[in-house]
Amino acid sequence: MEKKAQDEFVEYCDFIVKSGPFDGYQAVEHIIHGKQGSTVVADNMQTVHNFCSNNYSGLAGDPRMVEAAAETMKTHGYGLSSAPLMCGYQDIHKKLERVIADFHGTEDAILYPSGYHTNLGLFQACFNENDALFSDQENHASIIDGMRLCKAKKFVYKHLDTKHLEEQLKKADEYRFKCIVTEGIFSMEADILDLQEYVRIAKKYNAMIYLDECHSVGTIGKTGRGCIEYSGVDPKDITLISSTLGKAVGGGGGGYTAASKPIVDFLRQTSRTFIFSNSLSSPIIGASLRAFEILEEEQWRFTKLKENSLRFRNGMRKNGFYIYGSDDCPICPVFFRDVYYSKYFEVGLMKLGYYTIALAYPVIPMNTARTRIIITAIHTNEQIDGLVDAFKFLADNSTFFEDMKNNTKVMESQIGYAEMAQKSYDLKMSKAAIASPLSAKL
Repeated sequence: MEKKAQDEFVEYCDFIVKSGPFDGYQAVEHIIHGKQGSTVVADNMQTVHNFCSNNYSGLAGDPRMVEAAAETMKTHGYGLSSAPLMCGYQDIHKKLERVIADFHGTEDAILYPSGYHTNLGLFQACFNENDALFSDQENHASIIDGMRLCKAKKFVYKHLDTKHLEEQLKKADEYRFKCIVTEGIFSMEADILDLQEYVRIAKKYNAMIYLDECHSVGTIGKTGRGCIEYSGVDPKDITLISSTLGKAVGGGGGGYTAASKPIVDFLRQTSRTFIFSNSLSSPIIGASLRAFEILEEEQWRFTKLKENSLRFRNGMRKNGFYIYGSDDCPICPVFFRDVYYSKYFEVGLMKLGYYTIALAYPVIPMNTARTRIIITAIHTNEQIDGLVDAFKFLADNSTFFEDMKNNTKVMESQIGYAEMAQKSYDLKMSKAAIASPLSAKL
């Protein structure tokens, strides 16, 4: 009997996930029981130290955020059941847009349901076949997908390679608008953009700059205002600034674009992800307003975040690991190359009480597997030092350093990463091998 299309599709999906480019490795959802924080209860009610959330400022589980959301629901309800241009905007939505614009030093701002919606809606509205976009090859998937939705000519330049960028710009004199598209902090590489150099290039070639500040707002700059403040650039030199409420600004979700008033007015009339999506719910707006207040009042969070990031990076380098990116960046990708080791460390660290996430193809290029450690302002020195000790323990109880030195590719068939992680964990339990202030808690 001939197979039905549905059956064939099910088989296709199963095959792709279990073989092919995924090489048999699948992402695992670790379920959190309770609120977000530097310590969470995950999976089978195991209490673990959390190093994978983008909760950079530490506000996601802050009681003041919960209180602000609850109080807002009392006065403004839960949801709006409507798009912004129907009856989906409240006074607090406009207040938050004003706060965001003032935060970034722009004339106005517009809210979106998420950072992903922001990038999809912005490029579709602003650019067409008469325009040219110049995109860093490491830009986020939402930026790439947004550019795909518009008909502009796309030029992709090598990561942070300003010489290659200029070569591309020289080819685009005939286009109406030229726009350099980049992130402030690149989330997979942990690089911080030299924004002053990009402003210089943009002025030289009469181009605009679109800057995605999703990972840089609340993380860098003296007052947490992102790459623009960190680089000492005038906000007026950046045409379009986008970011999210889903990371350092409380983590509740939502995105936005900050720009001049004519641009924001234009987006309100033409950006489809704004026009045809429900507005952000009232408690998210209320909590986000409180988050911006706290970030303004408690600027120690940015200093502490930088100190914590440097502490982890220095500890890992001292023990022989390679860390990507800038020392000022709270994203700390630990390089493993092989998917095998990224999964081995992920599983082993979880068993030892540290929640981390392995990254591999197709999220990143092949042979660049890594574990991305996210440092926050509320991590303690004991948590950070304990994580470094756990990494070292797992490395010493494997052939990791030898394989990295010899460029050896480790295959799953040699020994399963989960089995190897379990053996390391059993050794830890039997010999108390990690000399860490947290060892008694693991």
